[in-house]
Amino acid sequence: MKWSGEYRVNANDVDRNNVVSASHLLRYMQDAANSQMETDGPSYMELMNAGLSFVLSRIRISSYRPLYSHDPITVRSWACESRGAQFYRCYQVLRDGVIVAEGASVWALCSIKDKKIHRVNEFALHYGQDEMLELDLPARFRIPEDVRLTLMGERTVEYADIDMNGHMNNTHYPDILCSFLGTDMQGQRVISMGISFLSEAPLGETLKFYTGQSDGVHYVRTVRENGLTNVDAEILLDAIDG
Repeated sequence: MKWSGEYRVNANDVDRNNVVSASHLLRYMQDAANSQMETDGPSYMELMNAGLSFVLSRIRISSYRPLYSHDPITVRSWACESRGAQFYRCYQVLRDGVIVAEGASVWALCSIKDKKIHRVNEFALHYGQDEMLELDLPARFRIPEDVRLTLMGERTVEYADIDMNGHMNNTHYPDILCSFLGTDMQGQRVISMGISFLSEAPLGETLKFYTGQSDGVHYVRTVRENGLTNVDAEILLDAIDG
């Protein structure tokens, strides 16, 4: 069963093109997910109080139409049949009853103290389920080996980036990644983005951003100070056509 809620695009959620940015689109989706968790139980805070937290492993967002300031939207989120240590969740955003964006994600349920990953059947998760969306969500995303990556810059994780877990919130990544694509995004928007989260970026850590292109697809890799990859991402842009 899908959780569904009504939202209105905030004027502060749009970019220079007056369209909702990828990060804010993801925030609507995540808020709907948290609302379902609160409705069905256990909530996000109930899990944290039990020493547990969902950690995002992979996500794919597809945006079919741009959203504009003050657009009324409906956002849906639901759990999907999960197995082992992988928890699946999907999202839809609708305007005037028409789907304008979708998302599919894979999460891990971890112990906050020792980072132990738990199987999803170890706990009573009552979230309503529905079918998995047929989006391109590979089992393990990697940037193609023939893509040449170039260092584009660095960025330090700041207070404004982090969440209760003390590392960069996953909804901040899309817009930050777009900032290192070598384009000012004028007249362009994200129509597809896939991110594979490989290690956390804690407060104070400086990340290196490497980017490359192949067949019109932008690739981004962020690397931590210890040399570990933080995220791998692929991004597809298109001209805004209204």
